[in-house]
Amino acid sequence: MGLFRKTPEELLMREAIRQARATAEVPRPVAQGGGGGVETRWRGASRVLRSMASWIPGLGSPRRDLCSGERSMLVARSRDAMRNHLVARAAIMRLRTNVVGTGLVCRAQVDHEALGIDEQEAERLNARLDRLWSLYADDPRECDAEAMLNHYQLQALVLVSAMVGGDVFVATPDAERPGCLYSTRLQLIETDRVGNPAGALDTERLVEGVEFDTLGAPVAYHVCTGYPNELNRRTPLKWERLPAFGPNTGRRRVLHILADKERPGQKRGAPYLAPVLEPLQKLERYSSAELMAAVISAMFTVFIKKNSDFDTGNLPLSALGDEHADVADDPGDLQLGEGAVVDLGRGEEPVIANPARPNAQFDPFFMAVVKEIGAALELPSEELLLHYNSSYSAARAAMLQAWRFYSLRRWWLACDFCQPSRELIVDEAVARGLIELPGYHDPARRKAYCQAIWIGPARGAIDELKEANAAGKRIEIGVSNETLETAAMTGEPWQQVFRQRLREVEQRRGAGLYGDPPPPAPAPAPEPPNPEE
Repeated sequence: MGLFRKTPEELLMREAIRQARATAEVPRPVAQGGGGGVETRWRGASRVLRSMASWIPGLGSPRRDLCSGERSMLVARSRDAMRNHLVARAAIMRLRTNVVGTGLVCRAQVDHEALGIDEQEAERLNARLDRLWSLYADDPRECDAEAMLNHYQLQALVLVSAMVGGDVFVATPDAERPGCLYSTRLQLIETDRVGNPAGALDTERLVEGVEFDTLGAPVAYHVCTGYPNELNRRTPLKWERLPAFGPNTGRRRVLHILADKERPGQKRGAPYLAPVLEPLQKLERYSSAELMAAVISAMFTVFIKKNSDFDTGNLPLSALGDEHADVADDPGDLQLGEGAVVDLGRGEEPVIANPARPNAQFDPFFMAVVKEIGAALELPSEELLLHYNSSYSAARAAMLQAWRFYSLRRWWLACDFCQPSRELIVDEAVARGLIELPGYHDPARRKAYCQAIWIGPARGAIDELKEANAAGKRIEIGVSNETLETAAMTGEPWQQVFRQRLREVEQRRGAGLYGDPPPPAPAPAPEPPNPEE
């Protein structure tokens, strides 16, 4: 024991250290009102503030932050909201109507400078390419693998499927059909069917059915023959490996359309409604409860209390109410009804509850929540509910803001689905000899031949006269041109509108509806000079 005894000097040193620590002022983490917390320079990084103490999210990879289990639940709830929630369905349908509408029409715009041809030859080539594309896009048997929808209807289905499910896949199988000009079909595959074979775990090169290389580029997609979550299956499920590109030509075999890619390395998409599912569910429950309370309040029921002197032997119960009252035969079966009169038993006391509905505060609160939801979805509340009750300037500002979002989605759909599918058809047309494009095998010339613009439905206007005058002023001062303004106002290419207008004017002149302007009156002859003057 003597070996572990402390010397007097050591004991004095330890006591001095203890007293120094006790008297030292050690700053403790204390939540402050202004600036950052004591322990952090940024208030958003504080772990002491009461408002931030319970908000400690973890850092994870895109695979972890959007794992398979959470994504499946988000997809299921998004589809249910699409079916049953009015505001959610309004948001998706507004996208479908304004982004696609009757379909994005393709107009070929070959790069004549890169091809070394003049503009007249380029116009003739554009017309031939447009005719070949129309033969494919207008016929459901040509483009749809199920032979039900044409290309313009497929555009709407692709957009809705990608927004609700987070992503959608489009396979391009080669299948000959009698009477068809092309053999390339577009087969839409829902997000549920793409996954790891037999539900296996993710690996370094396989994430939720997407197989990719060392650079992250897709190599193949694993597609289930059925729906893995479907019950009462009679045949076992199988997974097919579909290459993303052709091994020899590099031709696209599967198109992957994501609703949004928010992080580098993200392989699958989240539903468009994912950030607002919780407020959507609460708002739907609140509005349903208010509606039911209003219905109950409207069904005011009269209760009759009988005393010992009241004789109902000769008075039928139906005479006490209107002829449409639903009166049950069983006296114990009491229910509300429009104008119903309920007969109570002797000694029973009625209790009438007044829900005080409709609630005067329902509409302001409902609109406040819808504004928050619309801000997250990039849709103003006026556009989301189609309720323009403000001034012209405010309504036009809301429409313009919504159309910025619609234009973005339209460009996204054209890049991911429309243009790739058109390039596949141009490839097949050249291979079948339907059109001759010199040097098409060269990637640079191929891109020059496949250039095109996609024109969707026009934006519309609240006051068309003001919009037309503004378009003319933009053309006059040189900040726009007739092609852009025609596409924005009518949704048609300027060349087509000009040619049609030219034909109409010529026909009217031929029919004598447009008379030639009268010749100008001759100027009076000058008077001869007077010799005397």
